[in-house]
Amino acid sequence: MAKVKDVVNYLVYLRDEDEKNGEYYSLSNLKLQKLLYYCQGGHYKWDGEQLMTDAQFEAWRYGPVIPDVYRQFSKYGQNDIPNDIGDFKLLQNEAETVKAIWEQLKSFHAYSLVNSTHEEEPWKSSYQEYLNNDIDDEKIREYFVQGE
Repeated sequence: MAKVKDVVNYLVYLRDEDEKNGEYYSLSNLKLQKLLYYCQGGHYKWDGEQLMTDAQFEAWRYGPVIPDVYRQFSKYGQNDIPNDIGDFKLLQNEAETVKAIWEQLKSFHAYSLVNSTHEEEPWKSSYQEYLNNDIDDEKIREYFVQGE
């Protein structure tokens, strides 16, 4: 199973590859958090297994967040994450999931993705104002496997 840092690095790589081909898509910390969440869910849906075993999502005000990743990139604020992140090691099916999610959601604004997560389980039942409750990964699996 993939490590969070490898999924992050691959998403940055995909963004940079698009830019090299003349297509620009933003990748802020906020958008990254939502993409990671949808990558986790998508992998459950398509491969039946957890993508990132070292990811613990929490229900924050603006949707699902992996706190360590948030802190790592918070210095960039609402700006794009730079392209000097690093290498990634993903199995073929893991890379396919991440690429599929990127292709589906790359053109969405971060706040559109926030709004989407706010309308869905398990964020809705996990979120409490001023508390960063864990989002049970089993609930993520159930939600995505049963169909959005």
